[in-house]
Amino acid sequence: MLHRPPNSDDLLEEVWAVLEAEVHAGRTRCLGASNITAAQLEALTRPSRKQELWPALVQLKCSPFHQGGYFVDSPSGLTSLWHQLRTKRVVPVGISLFNPLHSCVSPLEEPLISAWAEDLGCSSAELLAHWCRSAGVCPLLRCAPHHAVTFRREVHLRPPLVAALSSLACLTETSFCPALRDDLALRKSCKRTAQRGDSLYGRLAEVHSLKSQEGQLLNGQRGRILSFEEETGRWQVDLLAGSRKIRGANLALIDEGAAAATAESAGAFLKELLSTGGSDAMLQLLAGRRSDVTWALLETVSANLENAQACGHQRKQQVLQRLLAEVKKVLASQQPTPQTVPLPMPPLDASAAWQGPAAASRRLLHAVSCLLEAQGYAICDNFASPEDVRLLAAELAAYDQDFETAKIWVGKQASGAQLSVPTVRSDRIFWVCGEHRTPAREMLWDSAGKQPTAGLAPCRPEVVMEKTTHGFPRLRATMNRVDDFVLHGLAKHVSRLSGLAERSDAMVSIYDGGARFQKHVDNPNKDGRVLTSIVYLNSGEPWGADDGGQLRMFPEGEPPLEFAPETGRLVLFWADRLPHEVLPAKRRRMALTYWWFDRTEREAKVQELADEVGNQRLKVSEESLAQDFIAFMLSDKSSPAEIVQKAHTLPAKALSTVATVVGAADGQEALEGIGRLTESDLSRLRGSMGKMGLQ
Repeated sequence: MLHRPPNSDDLLEEVWAVLEAEVHAGRTRCLGASNITAAQLEALTRPSRKQELWPALVQLKCSPFHQGGYFVDSPSGLTSLWHQLRTKRVVPVGISLFNPLHSCVSPLEEPLISAWAEDLGCSSAELLAHWCRSAGVCPLLRCAPHHAVTFRREVHLRPPLVAALSSLACLTETSFCPALRDDLALRKSCKRTAQRGDSLYGRLAEVHSLKSQEGQLLNGQRGRILSFEEETGRWQVDLLAGSRKIRGANLALIDEGAAAATAESAGAFLKELLSTGGSDAMLQLLAGRRSDVTWALLETVSANLENAQACGHQRKQQVLQRLLAEVKKVLASQQPTPQTVPLPMPPLDASAAWQGPAAASRRLLHAVSCLLEAQGYAICDNFASPEDVRLLAAELAAYDQDFETAKIWVGKQASGAQLSVPTVRSDRIFWVCGEHRTPAREMLWDSAGKQPTAGLAPCRPEVVMEKTTHGFPRLRATMNRVDDFVLHGLAKHVSRLSGLAERSDAMVSIYDGGARFQKHVDNPNKDGRVLTSIVYLNSGEPWGADDGGQLRMFPEGEPPLEFAPETGRLVLFWADRLPHEVLPAKRRRMALTYWWFDRTEREAKVQELADEVGNQRLKVSEESLAQDFIAFMLSDKSSPAEIVQKAHTLPAKALSTVATVVGAADGQEALEGIGRLTESDLSRLRGSMGKMGLQ
């Protein structure tokens, strides 16, 4: 038996030749090797060597906690070694079947192994011996004679149990073993309530950030989600301490697949560290693989240290304490965060609020109020029925050709221009005016165009109303429902909405062909808008993940959340606080959006703007002139001389807007800069503006 073959190929051949001479001399009948790699075994079993001179057996450490030699090149190398053993008919001999190896726990003391042995009516030692045989390995047992007697009994192991025992090699600590109980149906599955939002029920969640004395005892506990209580806005979670109702803000979903993979990876890395042969070599390996240092590794080392202390393994305690200190240093330098998935609230179901008793409406109002106060957004499904959405979409379809490319404001608050910036926003919009609750002279809302004397009408007077859709009856019914819910409901229950006075004109938007709206906040300048309301008007097939067009929100301190534009879904969120974006839509996506104004903030902004522009508002015609000039300047057809000539014809207000866009302090500075333009300057300006997407 050649123990631990030399790394040099030439030296290996030289040593093996000495053993071959023993066969030729008749002093031995067969040869063997121990702690051999796949490459070394391949070299010793090459076709040019007679088969009787191949290793007849290979000695390996074989235990549920470790299968194969320590000196394999990689996990793929271990797989290659086992493949060669089977294909070349080399007998694997397993040693250390009952040895703890690096797990700090003897396989005979592993709770799972004891439980399986009890189920089969045999001892743990007997189970392990038959597992070794079932795995195709000849066990080399070191035990007392009275133990060996039990191995004569025939024990039938089903393939799933053999595989389960083998999978323990991925674990170095008993604390990870219960994760396998679910896979083997050894623990009863949680009963769950099959309700709306079913994808979250039965999922594993972890409690965190509870502040009360009782709650702090629950932090870190994990349990299965049972149900969601709309009245309180809390999740029912089955914890070790019993069933508890907990807010979504204090729960985090655990990605069980990723957690298991992380645990296995940490266990494998710990084995590599402990197999280096010395503390210095172990720490050197750790320093070279800092990216593999994770929270799972910290937990694994800590758990192994606890077991080493409990078992009185002094040497292992010293090694693991030193390793634990270094792992903590690496994690501190990385400033990592736990890898958890935030638990979003499920969308509320608003259908009962319109079709059922008044109590259902009160419950919905209370739930939405709580969510807005707690997290700054709320999602209500079925706010408009599928039939209402279908009829409303048909009503608006008559005006499809009247939708215009959406624009964004470029410039200062009081001076600037509405410009098309398709790299930022590329949807089409249609404004509908009318039915405000305050007169226009109070300026509590921005007018998107000419206001009708009664009812609703397109904000652009040139749009001709169809007879069948005069006054937009379907749109009016949906808007009235939203208006009543917000102004007469939420405004009385949510503190931030107590000063709500008015809403904006209604904007109907269409996203298709990859149209999107990049990340932004609706009201970054405190213009009075505090709440955004959106109703999705998409009829037909249910919205799929591949359709795009999801609303992505960025709650502060949390990973982004995405919500599909489902039929009749109402979305409410703080207009001045919550960043969001619309992902590229691959399918026609229609939405009704408007904003709600706080009286105090709006009046302050109106006064601020009046002071800035001297109580003179920029006329629509002057804004149009500024837009036309910027488009002319950026077009390839204009020369510097033509641009200068056109600039001198602009009114002062329009010129001020141009100055804001090009970065000049005022209109006069803008004229001076335009007068100095050369062809090369103009090319650079067009290039920079083109990168911004300005058209």
